[in-house]
Amino acid sequence: MTATTSRRVLAAILLAGAATLPFWVGSGYGIFIATQFGVYLIVAMGLNVLAGYGGQTSLGHGAFVGLGAYTTALLMLNLHWPFWGAAAMGVVVSAVFGGLMTLPALRVSTWYLALITLGFGRLFEQLAVEMTWLTNGFNGLANIERPKLFDKVFSDAQLYWLVAAAALLCGLLVRNLVHSRLGRGLMAIRDNPEAAISSGVSVARLKLFAFMFSAALAGLGGALFAVQKTVITPDDFTVDFSIFFLIVVVLGGSGRIWGPFIGLCVFFLVPEFLTGLQSWRMIIYGVILLALMVFAPNGLMGAIEAGSRRLWAKMALPRRSGADGGEGKAGEAATAYDRSGFERTAGTPLVLAGVRKSFGGIVVLDGISLQVEAGSSHAIVGPNGSGKTTLLNLVSGFYPADSGTIVCGDDKLLALAPYQVARRGVGRTFQTPKLLNGASVLENVLLGTYGSERASIPEILLALPRARREAARLRERAMRSLAFAGMAGDAMHLAGEIPHGKQRLVEIARALVGKPRLLLLDEPAAGLSLSELDGLEHLITAIQELGATVVIVEHHLDLVTRACRTVTVLDQGRILAEGTPNGVFSNPEVLAAYMGRRPVEKGLN
Repeated sequence: MTATTSRRVLAAILLAGAATLPFWVGSGYGIFIATQFGVYLIVAMGLNVLAGYGGQTSLGHGAFVGLGAYTTALLMLNLHWPFWGAAAMGVVVSAVFGGLMTLPALRVSTWYLALITLGFGRLFEQLAVEMTWLTNGFNGLANIERPKLFDKVFSDAQLYWLVAAAALLCGLLVRNLVHSRLGRGLMAIRDNPEAAISSGVSVARLKLFAFMFSAALAGLGGALFAVQKTVITPDDFTVDFSIFFLIVVVLGGSGRIWGPFIGLCVFFLVPEFLTGLQSWRMIIYGVILLALMVFAPNGLMGAIEAGSRRLWAKMALPRRSGADGGEGKAGEAATAYDRSGFERTAGTPLVLAGVRKSFGGIVVLDGISLQVEAGSSHAIVGPNGSGKTTLLNLVSGFYPADSGTIVCGDDKLLALAPYQVARRGVGRTFQTPKLLNGASVLENVLLGTYGSERASIPEILLALPRARREAARLRERAMRSLAFAGMAGDAMHLAGEIPHGKQRLVEIARALVGKPRLLLLDEPAAGLSLSELDGLEHLITAIQELGATVVIVEHHLDLVTRACRTVTVLDQGRILAEGTPNGVFSNPEVLAAYMGRRPVEKGLN
């Protein structure tokens, strides 16, 4: 039995147990706790999307639950709305306030955001107390009716099934989200924002979606919370309530689909079973928390996954490898840079005119003007600190220029945000590989397809046919990109566990999968062995043969000489020489710059 099959069997058992729970638990306290578990699970799954996958810490999530609960209760009590319409409005109100929380999220760091959300939670709690004309203050809202269907009020068991169905639906939505471009984009924002932006991810829009989606699930949980308890007060939505959900997510397994479920089992159900040990309850609870922080820093689900990987690794049969350590035929095809299925790319010219960039009083680039022909390979070299990487950051939009113009084809790049530059067909790699170390190699490459996907958010969340077809097509394209880069045999390995040289190839494959017209490679040969350098040279040649324009920043001059048609040498932020590799590298001024002797009479200082 494979790991995937085991997970499916376990999920089926849990689903069957949840569906039949009222028959063997009966009514009363047991069904109340089970229903409350489902409500909390909905809220925790939403927070897991925001904090676990998106990396946005919220200490005021209980306020979104309160918004959903109070909105639902007020509409039912004062305007006599049915539960279904009132709950929908509660979801909308919570989602709108979640969208407003995006504004500080775009401007402050994670921990400042945590303090802002903490303040939001405290503000909601105080308003619920002070606005007695609306919320009835400390007395709260009472006599909230259960949901009705055809004028029949839900029983305890029927309310449980409603909550269970809602939790199952939310779980499916979260699963579809996590395995889509949205989930990959959120993880990239959390782990490596530069990788996200260079792949075409709009950080602002995705954070807005994450906050609104998370708050909407909290609002749904609040609506169900209100009709389950039938009485709500400000004391139900304190800051402690918010922190409880964050503890559930983090210690259950942040950024893991099953994390909220595992966390609730330990931090909600276990305390309920310890009611007979009331005087020892907090001590036992504290010991459990301490043990988890020490022995399971990635949460319970993280520890389970790590143990599962070790177990399956021991049980797996040895794989047959080629003489060079490759993965059979797949490895051989990849090593040959298989271009089957790769369409030719219409490379675009790159033109820089009078580009200037300074940081404070230090001029890094001083009036740079150069032209790179469409479909050519051009190198930018120079001593350390000459402005090479800054130039790539300007072209890709990561830095704004002080003056000048940068034109790629018909696009004026200085007017675009970096994610927009990426979507215009400008791919890039970085000096240090920017990968999602906890994701597979394939998932890292799939991130590069972000700007190519056209399925809408509802299509993705509901896994509609067009979204499924597009996901399958892009997954196939990502595998072809890995094969092209010689990495097909490593597709399912974690990116953080493969050697440095392969990490650089993964980054190139991620850039290629987006079909760039212009590819910027920042020191791709850094840290590679001689055999890896030969492979990189062949890969760059193969990329150029597909038609893309390639611009390389590189210190390895032998690679530049063999792989590039033209070279620009920078020194102290100015162009020192331009031309063919052989001509440039025999230039006395270039040799002097590299040897540290600068001809003062030429005005180079």
